[in-house]
Amino acid sequence: MKTNIIKAFTFLYMCLQVGVVNAQKISLNEAIQKGLENRLELKSQALNIEIANQENEKVKARWLPQVSANADVRWNTQLQTTVLPFALPGSSESQTTVQLGRPFNNTFALQAEQKVYDANKKVDKQVNATQIEVQKNTLEQQKINIRQAITEAYYSAVFNKEKLKLSETALQRATAYLEAAQVKFEQGAILKNDLDKFSLDVSNAKLTHTKNQQDYELSLVSLQYQLNTNDKSEPAEDLTSVFSYSQVVENQLNTDKRTELKVEEFNLQLNELNAQKQKVKNLPTISAYGNYSFFQLAQTFNPFASGTWFPANYIGIRANIPIFDGKQAKLSTQDYVIRQKINQYNIERLKNDFNYESKSTWNTLQQSKLNLEEAKKNITLAQQILETDKFRFEKGVIVVSDLKNSEYSLQNAENQYLSSIYNFLVASVRYKKASGNL
Repeated sequence: MKTNIIKAFTFLYMCLQVGVVNAQKISLNEAIQKGLENRLELKSQALNIEIANQENEKVKARWLPQVSANADVRWNTQLQTTVLPFALPGSSESQTTVQLGRPFNNTFALQAEQKVYDANKKVDKQVNATQIEVQKNTLEQQKINIRQAITEAYYSAVFNKEKLKLSETALQRATAYLEAAQVKFEQGAILKNDLDKFSLDVSNAKLTHTKNQQDYELSLVSLQYQLNTNDKSEPAEDLTSVFSYSQVVENQLNTDKRTELKVEEFNLQLNELNAQKQKVKNLPTISAYGNYSFFQLAQTFNPFASGTWFPANYIGIRANIPIFDGKQAKLSTQDYVIRQKINQYNIERLKNDFNYESKSTWNTLQQSKLNLEEAKKNITLAQQILETDKFRFEKGVIVVSDLKNSEYSLQNAENQYLSSIYNFLVASVRYKKASGNL
Protein backbone atom coordinates (compact mmCIF):
# COMPACT_ATOMS: atom_id res chain seq x y z
CA MET A 1 0.00 0.00 0.00
CA LYS A 2 2.87 2.33 0.80
CA THR A 3 4.35 1.86 -2.67
CA ASN A 4 0.99 2.46 -4.39
CA ILE A 5 0.41 5.71 -2.50
CA ILE A 6 3.86 7.05 -3.39
CA LYS A 7 3.40 6.13 -7.06
CA ALA A 8 -0.04 7.75 -7.18
CA PHE A 9 1.24 10.91 -5.59
CA THR A 10 4.27 11.09 -7.91
CA PHE A 11 2.11 10.57 -11.01
CA LEU A 12 -0.40 13.22 -9.89
CA TYR A 13 2.30 15.76 -9.15
CA MET A 14 4.08 15.21 -12.48
CA CYS A 15 0.81 15.59 -14.41
CA LEU A 16 -0.05 18.82 -12.67
CA GLN A 17 3.42 20.25 -13.24
CA VAL A 18 3.23 19.97 -17.03
CA GLY A 19 1.81 23.49 -17.43
CA VAL A 20 4.75 25.18 -15.71
CA VAL A 21 7.66 23.01 -16.84
CA ASN A 22 8.80 25.52 -19.45
CA ALA A 23 7.86 28.65 -17.51
CA GLN A 24 10.56 31.31 -17.17
CA LYS A 25 11.33 32.38 -13.61
CA ILE A 26 10.98 36.13 -13.18
CA SER A 27 11.35 38.59 -10.31
CA LEU A 28 8.79 41.26 -9.45
CA ASN A 29 10.93 44.09 -10.85
CA GLU A 30 11.55 42.13 -14.04
CA ALA A 31 7.83 41.45 -14.37
CA ILE A 32 6.98 45.15 -13.99
CA GLN A 33 9.63 46.17 -16.51
CA LYS A 34 8.48 43.53 -18.99
CA GLY A 35 4.85 44.58 -18.61
CA LEU A 36 5.67 48.25 -19.16
CA GLU A 37 7.53 47.32 -22.33
CA ASN A 38 4.79 45.07 -23.71
CA ARG A 39 1.48 46.73 -22.83
CA LEU A 40 -0.17 48.05 -25.98
CA GLU A 41 -2.04 50.91 -24.28
CA LEU A 42 1.31 52.45 -23.30
CA LYS A 43 2.50 52.27 -26.90
CA SER A 44 -0.74 53.88 -28.08
CA GLN A 45 -0.42 56.65 -25.50
CA ALA A 46 3.15 57.32 -26.61
CA LEU A 47 1.74 57.98 -30.09
CA ASN A 48 -0.83 60.37 -28.58
CA ILE A 49 2.05 62.32 -27.04
CA GLU A 50 3.73 62.42 -30.43
CA ILE A 51 0.54 63.80 -31.99
CA ALA A 52 0.29 66.44 -29.24
CA ASN A 53 3.90 67.49 -29.86
CA GLN A 54 3.11 68.08 -33.52
CA GLU A 55 0.37 70.61 -32.69
CA ASN A 56 2.94 73.31 -31.91
CA GLU A 57 4.56 72.63 -35.27
CA LYS A 58 1.17 73.28 -36.86
CA VAL A 59 0.95 76.63 -35.05
CA LYS A 60 4.41 77.55 -36.34
CA ALA A 61 3.45 76.43 -39.84
CA ARG A 62 0.45 78.79 -39.85
CA TRP A 63 2.91 81.69 -39.44
CA LEU A 64 4.99 80.74 -42.46
CA PRO A 65 4.33 82.74 -45.66
CA GLN A 66 1.32 81.46 -47.57
CA VAL A 67 2.30 81.47 -51.24
CA SER A 68 0.05 80.53 -54.13
CA ALA A 69 0.24 80.75 -57.90
CA ASN A 70 -2.60 80.73 -60.39
CA ALA A 71 -3.01 80.80 -64.12
CA ASP A 72 -6.09 81.81 -66.10
CA VAL A 73 -6.37 81.27 -69.84
CA ARG A 74 -9.52 83.00 -71.08
CA TRP A 75 -11.12 83.33 -74.50
CA ASN A 76 -13.69 86.10 -74.57
CA THR A 77 -16.02 84.88 -77.29
CA GLN A 78 -17.94 88.14 -76.97
CA LEU A 79 -16.46 91.22 -75.35
CA GLN A 80 -18.53 93.10 -72.81
CA THR A 81 -20.08 96.34 -74.07
CA THR A 82 -19.49 99.51 -72.08
CA VAL A 83 -21.62 102.65 -72.43
CA LEU A 84 -19.84 106.02 -72.16
CA PRO A 85 -22.12 108.98 -71.14
CA PHE A 86 -20.83 111.23 -73.90
CA ALA A 87 -20.58 111.25 -77.68
CA LEU A 88 -17.39 110.93 -79.62
CA PRO A 89 -16.43 113.87 -81.84
CA GLY A 90 -18.44 113.88 -85.04
CA SER A 91 -21.18 111.68 -83.62
CA SER A 92 -24.79 112.77 -83.23
CA GLU A 93 -25.49 110.32 -80.42
CA SER A 94 -25.65 111.44 -76.75
CA GLN A 95 -23.63 108.43 -75.62
CA THR A 96 -21.06 106.02 -76.96
CA THR A 97 -20.96 102.23 -76.77
CA VAL A 98 -17.57 100.57 -76.89
CA GLN A 99 -16.12 97.09 -76.36
CA LEU A 100 -12.86 97.14 -74.41
CA GLY A 101 -10.30 94.34 -74.32
CA ARG A 102 -9.15 91.56 -76.59
CA PRO A 103 -10.66 88.14 -77.31
CA PHE A 104 -7.78 86.37 -75.56
CA ASN A 105 -7.04 87.44 -71.99
CA ASN A 106 -4.43 85.32 -70.18
CA THR A 107 -3.29 85.83 -66.59
CA PHE A 108 -0.44 84.41 -64.53
CA ALA A 109 -0.15 85.60 -60.91
CA LEU A 110 1.89 84.91 -57.78
CA GLN A 111 0.23 85.74 -54.44
CA ALA A 112 2.01 85.83 -51.05
CA GLU A 113 0.58 86.55 -47.59
CA GLN A 114 2.32 86.76 -44.22
CA LYS A 115 0.74 87.12 -40.79
CA VAL A 116 2.17 90.03 -38.83
CA TYR A 117 0.12 89.98 -35.63
CA ASP A 118 -2.37 87.51 -34.16
CA ALA A 119 -2.97 87.40 -30.40
CA ASN A 120 -4.17 83.79 -30.70
CA LYS A 121 -0.64 82.52 -31.36
CA LYS A 122 0.60 82.83 -27.79
CA VAL A 123 -2.55 81.25 -26.31
CA ASP A 124 -2.54 78.43 -28.88
CA LYS A 125 1.03 77.52 -27.96
CA GLN A 126 0.15 77.51 -24.26
CA VAL A 127 -2.90 75.31 -24.93
CA ASN A 128 -0.78 72.88 -26.95
CA ALA A 129 1.92 72.77 -24.26
CA THR A 130 -0.74 71.95 -21.65
CA GLN A 131 -2.23 69.26 -23.90
CA ILE A 132 1.21 67.65 -24.15
CA GLU A 133 1.43 67.56 -20.36
CA VAL A 134 -2.08 66.09 -20.22
CA GLN A 135 -1.04 63.25 -22.52
CA LYS A 136 2.16 62.66 -20.53
CA ASN A 137 0.15 62.56 -17.31
CA THR A 138 -2.24 60.04 -18.90
CA LEU A 139 0.76 57.87 -19.78
CA GLU A 140 2.05 58.06 -16.21
CA GLN A 141 -1.40 57.22 -14.85
CA GLN A 142 -1.54 54.14 -17.08
CA LYS A 143 1.91 53.08 -15.90
CA ILE A 144 0.89 53.36 -12.25
CA ASN A 145 -2.25 51.29 -12.83
CA ILE A 146 -0.26 48.69 -14.77
CA ARG A 147 2.43 48.52 -12.07
CA GLN A 148 -0.26 47.91 -9.47
CA ALA A 149 -2.01 45.27 -11.58
CA ILE A 150 1.25 43.43 -12.32
CA THR A 151 2.36 43.61 -8.69
CA GLU A 152 -0.92 42.22 -7.36
CA ALA A 153 -0.94 39.50 -10.05
CA TYR A 154 2.65 38.60 -9.07
CA TYR A 155 1.74 38.50 -5.38
CA SER A 156 -1.22 36.26 -6.19
CA ALA A 157 1.01 33.89 -8.14
CA VAL A 158 3.55 33.79 -5.29
CA PHE A 159 0.76 33.21 -2.76
CA ASN A 160 -0.73 30.33 -4.75
CA LYS A 161 2.74 28.89 -5.28
CA GLU A 162 3.30 28.86 -1.52
CA LYS A 163 -0.13 27.32 -0.94
CA LEU A 164 0.78 24.62 -3.42
CA LYS A 165 3.97 23.86 -1.48
CA LEU A 166 2.02 23.67 1.77
CA SER A 167 -0.56 21.32 0.29
CA GLU A 168 2.27 19.18 -1.07
CA THR A 169 3.81 19.02 2.40
CA ALA A 170 0.40 18.27 3.92
CA LEU A 171 -0.11 15.45 1.42
CA GLN A 172 3.28 13.97 2.22
CA ARG A 173 2.54 14.27 5.95
CA ALA A 174 -0.88 12.63 5.57
CA THR A 175 0.72 9.84 3.52
CA ALA A 176 3.35 9.27 6.20
CA TYR A 177 0.67 9.12 8.89
CA LEU A 178 -1.27 6.60 6.80
CA GLU A 179 1.80 4.43 6.42
CA ALA A 180 2.43 4.53 10.18
CA ALA A 181 -1.24 3.77 10.86
CA GLN A 182 -1.06 0.82 8.46
CA VAL A 183 1.75 -0.63 10.54
CA LYS A 184 -0.21 -0.08 13.75
CA PHE A 185 -3.30 -1.66 12.21
CA GLU A 186 -1.33 -4.73 11.19
CA GLN A 187 -0.04 -4.91 14.74
CA GLY A 188 -3.59 -4.60 16.08
CA ALA A 189 -2.85 -1.29 17.84
CA ILE A 190 -5.66 0.63 16.10
CA LEU A 191 -9.04 -0.20 14.63
CA LYS A 192 -10.00 -0.34 10.95
CA ASN A 193 -12.08 2.80 11.46
CA ASP A 194 -8.99 4.69 12.60
CA LEU A 195 -7.09 3.47 9.52
CA ASP A 196 -9.95 4.66 7.28
CA LYS A 197 -9.70 8.12 8.83
CA PHE A 198 -6.06 8.35 7.78
CA SER A 199 -7.00 7.18 4.27
CA LEU A 200 -9.66 9.88 4.12
CA ASP A 201 -7.09 12.49 5.17
CA VAL A 202 -4.85 11.45 2.28
CA SER A 203 -7.75 11.69 -0.18
CA ASN A 204 -8.72 15.15 1.07
CA ALA A 205 -5.09 16.28 0.93
CA LYS A 206 -4.90 15.16 -2.71
CA LEU A 207 -8.04 17.16 -3.58
CA THR A 208 -6.67 20.24 -1.83
CA HIS A 209 -3.35 19.86 -3.63
CA THR A 210 -5.10 19.54 -7.00
CA LYS A 211 -7.19 22.66 -6.35
CA ASN A 212 -4.12 24.61 -5.28
CA GLN A 213 -2.36 23.52 -8.47
CA GLN A 214 -5.29 24.78 -10.54
CA ASP A 215 -5.31 28.08 -8.62
CA TYR A 216 -1.59 28.45 -9.27
CA GLU A 217 -2.02 27.75 -12.98
CA LEU A 218 -4.80 30.35 -13.14
CA SER A 219 -2.67 32.94 -11.36
CA LEU A 220 0.13 32.33 -13.88
CA VAL A 221 -2.34 32.91 -16.71
CA SER A 222 -3.37 36.16 -15.03
CA LEU A 223 0.26 37.22 -14.68
CA GLN A 224 0.94 36.33 -18.31
CA TYR A 225 -2.05 38.47 -19.35
CA GLN A 226 -0.80 41.43 -17.33
CA LEU A 227 2.62 41.11 -18.97
CA ASN A 228 0.99 40.89 -22.43
CA THR A 229 3.28 38.10 -23.53
CA ASN A 230 2.97 34.61 -24.98
CA ASP A 231 5.89 33.41 -22.87
CA LYS A 232 4.99 31.54 -19.71
CA SER A 233 6.45 33.07 -16.57
CA GLU A 234 6.40 32.08 -12.93
CA PRO A 235 7.62 33.96 -9.84
CA ALA A 236 11.27 33.47 -8.96
CA GLU A 237 10.64 34.73 -5.41
CA ASP A 238 8.66 33.51 -2.43
CA LEU A 239 6.45 35.49 -0.07
CA THR A 240 9.18 35.85 2.54
CA SER A 241 11.71 37.37 0.11
CA VAL A 242 9.10 39.71 -1.36
CA PHE A 243 8.03 40.68 2.14
CA SER A 244 11.62 41.58 3.06
CA TYR A 245 11.78 44.50 0.60
CA SER A 246 8.13 45.55 0.66
CA GLN A 247 8.16 47.53 3.92
CA VAL A 248 6.65 51.02 3.77
CA VAL A 249 6.93 53.99 6.09
CA GLU A 250 4.10 56.27 7.16
CA ASN A 251 4.03 60.02 6.45
CA GLN A 252 5.71 59.63 3.06
CA LEU A 253 2.68 61.27 1.50
CA ASN A 254 2.89 62.56 -2.04
CA THR A 255 -0.83 62.86 -2.70
CA ASP A 256 -0.21 66.18 -4.48
CA LYS A 257 1.55 64.14 -7.17
CA ARG A 258 -1.39 61.81 -7.77
CA THR A 259 -2.06 61.71 -11.50
CA GLU A 260 -5.81 61.90 -10.93
CA LEU A 261 -5.26 65.24 -9.20
CA LYS A 262 -3.04 66.48 -12.00
CA VAL A 263 -5.79 65.70 -14.51
CA GLU A 264 -8.07 68.19 -12.78
CA GLU A 265 -5.26 70.74 -12.47
CA PHE A 266 -4.57 70.50 -16.20
CA ASN A 267 -8.29 70.88 -16.92
CA LEU A 268 -8.23 74.06 -14.82
CA GLN A 269 -5.31 75.40 -16.85
CA LEU A 270 -7.04 74.55 -20.13
CA ASN A 271 -10.23 76.32 -19.06
CA GLU A 272 -8.20 79.39 -18.06
CA LEU A 273 -6.45 79.40 -21.45
CA ASN A 274 -9.73 78.86 -23.33
CA ALA A 275 -11.20 81.85 -21.48
CA GLN A 276 -8.20 83.92 -22.61
CA LYS A 277 -8.64 82.63 -26.13
CA GLN A 278 -12.23 83.88 -26.21
CA LYS A 279 -11.06 87.35 -25.13
CA VAL A 280 -8.34 87.65 -27.78
CA LYS A 281 -10.85 86.74 -30.47
CA ASN A 282 -11.94 90.41 -30.43
CA LEU A 283 -8.39 91.67 -30.99
CA PRO A 284 -7.33 92.63 -34.52
CA THR A 285 -5.24 90.42 -36.77
CA ILE A 286 -2.78 92.00 -39.16
CA SER A 287 -1.35 90.46 -42.34
CA ALA A 288 0.95 91.68 -45.09
CA TYR A 289 0.34 90.58 -48.64
CA GLY A 290 1.73 91.06 -52.13
CA ASN A 291 0.87 90.11 -55.69
CA TYR A 292 2.85 90.01 -58.89
CA SER A 293 0.92 89.29 -62.10
CA PHE A 294 1.33 89.15 -65.89
CA PHE A 295 -1.63 89.85 -68.18
CA GLN A 296 -1.77 89.10 -71.91
CA LEU A 297 -4.31 90.89 -74.10
CA ALA A 298 -4.21 89.57 -77.67
CA GLN A 299 -6.41 89.38 -80.71
CA THR A 300 -5.31 85.80 -81.38
CA PHE A 301 -4.14 83.05 -79.08
CA ASN A 302 -0.37 83.40 -79.16
CA PRO A 303 1.26 83.31 -75.69
CA PHE A 304 4.65 84.16 -77.21
CA ALA A 305 3.64 87.26 -79.14
CA SER A 306 5.75 90.28 -78.18
CA GLY A 307 4.12 93.42 -76.91
CA THR A 308 1.05 91.59 -75.60
CA TRP A 309 2.16 90.90 -71.99
CA PHE A 310 1.69 93.58 -69.34
CA PRO A 311 2.89 93.31 -65.70
CA ALA A 312 1.02 94.47 -62.62
CA ASN A 313 1.87 94.16 -58.92
CA TYR A 314 0.84 95.45 -55.56
CA ILE A 315 1.61 95.10 -51.85
CA GLY A 316 -0.50 95.91 -48.83
CA ILE A 317 -1.31 95.42 -45.18
CA ARG A 318 -4.65 94.02 -44.14
CA ALA A 319 -6.19 94.47 -40.70
CA ASN A 320 -9.18 92.44 -39.58
CA ILE A 321 -10.88 94.13 -36.63
CA PRO A 322 -13.86 92.31 -35.05
CA ILE A 323 -16.51 94.80 -33.97
CA PHE A 324 -19.47 92.75 -32.72
CA ASP A 325 -19.86 88.97 -32.62
CA GLY A 326 -23.26 88.79 -30.99
CA LYS A 327 -21.66 88.43 -27.52
CA GLN A 328 -20.54 84.88 -28.37
CA ALA A 329 -17.01 85.39 -27.01
CA LYS A 330 -18.33 86.93 -23.79
CA LEU A 331 -20.81 84.12 -23.19
CA SER A 332 -18.18 81.46 -23.92
CA THR A 333 -15.77 83.17 -21.52
CA GLN A 334 -18.38 83.00 -18.77
CA ASP A 335 -18.78 79.27 -19.40
CA TYR A 336 -15.05 78.70 -19.02
CA VAL A 337 -14.96 80.75 -15.82
CA ILE A 338 -17.69 78.54 -14.33
CA ARG A 339 -15.78 75.44 -15.43
CA GLN A 340 -12.72 76.76 -13.60
CA LYS A 341 -14.73 76.91 -10.39
CA ILE A 342 -15.86 73.32 -10.96
CA ASN A 343 -12.22 72.29 -11.45
CA GLN A 344 -11.23 74.02 -8.21
CA TYR A 345 -13.98 72.24 -6.30
CA ASN A 346 -12.93 68.92 -7.85
CA ILE A 347 -9.30 69.52 -6.87
CA GLU A 348 -10.30 70.20 -3.29
CA ARG A 349 -12.53 67.13 -3.23
CA LEU A 350 -9.81 64.89 -4.67
CA LYS A 351 -7.31 66.12 -2.08
CA ASN A 352 -9.73 65.18 0.68
CA ASP A 353 -10.42 61.82 -0.96
CA PHE A 354 -6.72 61.01 -1.31
CA ASN A 355 -5.92 62.02 2.25
CA TYR A 356 -8.70 59.76 3.49
CA GLU A 357 -7.63 56.94 1.17
CA SER A 358 -4.01 57.15 2.35
CA LYS A 359 -5.06 57.06 6.03
CA SER A 360 -7.51 54.22 5.41
CA THR A 361 -5.00 52.08 3.49
CA TRP A 362 -2.35 52.80 6.14
CA ASN A 363 -4.67 51.53 8.87
CA THR A 364 -5.42 48.44 6.79
CA LEU A 365 -1.69 47.92 6.33
CA GLN A 366 -1.02 48.21 10.04
CA GLN A 367 -3.79 45.75 10.85
CA SER A 368 -2.37 43.33 8.26
CA LYS A 369 1.02 43.66 9.89
CA LEU A 370 -0.41 42.83 13.33
CA ASN A 371 -2.25 39.83 11.87
CA LEU A 372 0.97 38.68 10.27
CA GLU A 373 2.92 38.88 13.52
CA GLU A 374 0.20 36.93 15.33
CA ALA A 375 0.04 34.31 12.56
CA LYS A 376 3.81 33.88 12.75
CA LYS A 377 3.56 33.15 16.49
CA ASN A 378 0.70 30.73 15.92
CA ILE A 379 2.55 28.70 13.30
CA THR A 380 5.57 28.32 15.60
CA LEU A 381 3.35 27.17 18.46
CA ALA A 382 1.35 24.79 16.21
CA GLN A 383 4.59 23.18 14.99
CA GLN A 384 5.73 22.58 18.55
CA ILE A 385 2.38 21.10 19.57
CA LEU A 386 2.30 18.76 16.57
CA GLU A 387 5.81 17.47 17.19
CA THR A 388 4.93 16.80 20.84
CA ASP A 389 1.64 15.08 19.99
CA LYS A 390 3.29 13.02 17.28
CA PHE A 391 5.75 11.67 19.84
CA ARG A 392 2.96 11.06 22.35
CA PHE A 393 0.89 9.24 19.70
CA GLU A 394 3.80 6.98 18.83
CA LYS A 395 4.12 6.14 22.54
CA GLY A 396 0.37 5.47 22.80
CA VAL A 397 -0.27 8.33 25.23
CA ILE A 398 -2.91 10.01 23.00
CA VAL A 399 -5.40 8.69 20.48
CA VAL A 400 -5.48 9.36 16.77
CA SER A 401 -8.16 12.08 17.04
CA ASP A 402 -5.84 14.16 19.23
CA LEU A 403 -3.04 13.87 16.69
CA LYS A 404 -5.34 14.81 13.84
CA ASN A 405 -6.55 17.90 15.73
CA SER A 406 -2.96 19.04 16.16
CA GLU A 407 -2.30 18.46 12.48
CA TYR A 408 -5.35 20.52 11.46
CA SER A 409 -4.25 23.30 13.79
CA LEU A 410 -0.86 23.42 12.06
CA GLN A 411 -2.42 23.44 8.60
CA ASN A 412 -4.74 26.27 9.60
CA ALA A 413 -1.82 28.19 11.11
CA GLU A 414 0.24 27.71 7.94
CA ASN A 415 -2.61 28.89 5.71
CA GLN A 416 -3.31 31.85 7.99
CA TYR A 417 0.35 32.80 7.87
CA LEU A 418 0.43 32.72 4.08
CA SER A 419 -2.81 34.69 3.86
CA SER A 420 -1.46 37.24 6.32
CA ILE A 421 1.69 37.82 4.26
CA TYR A 422 -0.33 38.07 1.05
CA ASN A 423 -2.82 40.50 2.61
CA PHE A 424 0.06 42.59 3.94
CA LEU A 425 1.72 42.77 0.52
CA VAL A 426 -1.51 43.76 -1.23
CA ALA A 427 -2.20 46.36 1.45
CA SER A 428 1.32 47.75 1.03
CA VAL A 429 1.04 48.25 -2.73
CA ARG A 430 -2.37 49.88 -2.33
CA TYR A 431 -1.02 52.21 0.33
CA LYS A 432 1.86 53.15 -1.98
CA LYS A 433 -0.60 54.07 -4.70
CA ALA A 434 -2.89 55.95 -2.32
CA SER A 435 0.04 57.95 -0.89
CA GLY A 436 1.40 58.77 -4.36
CA ASN A 437 4.54 56.63 -4.10
CA LEU A 438 3.84 53.80 -6.53
